[in-house]
Amino acid sequence: MYVGEGEALLRNTFQRARLAAPSIIFFDEADVVAAKRGGSSSTNITVGERLLSTLLTEMDGLEQAKGILVLAATNRPHAIDAALMRPGRFDLVLYVPPPDLEARYEILHVHTRNMKVGDDVDLRRIAEDTELFTGAELEGLCREAGIVALREDISATVVCNCHFLTVKESLKPALTREEIDSYSSFMKTRSPTSSSSRVSESSVKRQMKAKKNSLAPVLSVITCFASIALLAAAKYLFVQTNQTQTELATT
Repeated sequence: MYVGEGEALLRNTFQRARLAAPSIIFFDEADVVAAKRGGSSSTNITVGERLLSTLLTEMDGLEQAKGILVLAATNRPHAIDAALMRPGRFDLVLYVPPPDLEARYEILHVHTRNMKVGDDVDLRRIAEDTELFTGAELEGLCREAGIVALREDISATVVCNCHFLTVKESLKPALTREEIDSYSSFMKTRSPTSSSSRVSESSVKRQMKAKKNSLAPVLSVITCFASIALLAAAKYLFVQTNQTQTELATT
């Protein structure tokens, strides 16, 4: 690839998306295209910054990308430049965790539906023993179990539980607890929902306080008018009562 060809490909992608709008652009391994600015190599800095500036320009720069939905996926969210996480670009961040027990059980069902498994195979137990396994790793587990069965007997037609156990002992999940915790911490610090809720709560409090302050002089004026009206009514009743007593005395 020649210098500047990556930026040209990005511009061409957005141009084709605008012509076919409404459309979706999906970037896999987005940390390669939108890496943080700065690094040890000057060449990497130049290439990365040019790609990032081109991406930012195409998303909301000189020419608006109307009718285009931009999606991106990465397993290195901390490596993405902060400029892309601002409102108007990538507004929503979704964390896709590794499959839980029920999801692993369903994934094993999917990848063994065309495979004849023995009666001793307990997919629920295998799902319990494969915590932190991704869907791709579970697919590889089922495929490798079939290969082990064929290595034992080239004419084998059934995959037994011992084959799954053999593969399970040699496979380790790529994910670790530390990585999952780092993803969770990224969501806590970058969660748009929490920040928006804090902003909305503070704005509501400010509005309520402002309303109370603005109503205070109005309430005082209303109270003053009410007291004057009560005094006038009392004086009127007093005068009427005196006139009535005078008329009765004269009669």
